[in-house]
Amino acid sequence: MPTSVTFIAYVAIAGAAGSWLLGAYLADRACARIGTRRARWLAIVWWPAIIGQLRQGAAADAAKANKVLVAFMACVLVAAAAGAAATNLHRIAK
Repeated sequence: MPTSVTFIAYVAIAGAAGSWLLGAYLADRACARIGTRRARWLAIVWWPAIIGQLRQGAAADAAKANKVLVAFMACVLVAAAAGAAATNLHRIAK
């Protein structure tokens, strides 16, 4: 049981990393359509902060980035819960 919960935590962490990369890609693509070079660099590093600015120029890409942000948050929550459960189960198993 502890190893299966640990596996779920690792899968959730991988999902969060994948969601972050996909969000950065979508935000970069949306900034390329808008044409702001400074925002493109910011989009790659910190894309959740500029989603509001993306809505003005590229609404379709901003909507996709919002969905990816929700997926990222869900993965982070599942990873935190599974990590806490795995920590408790590994401690009890010893």
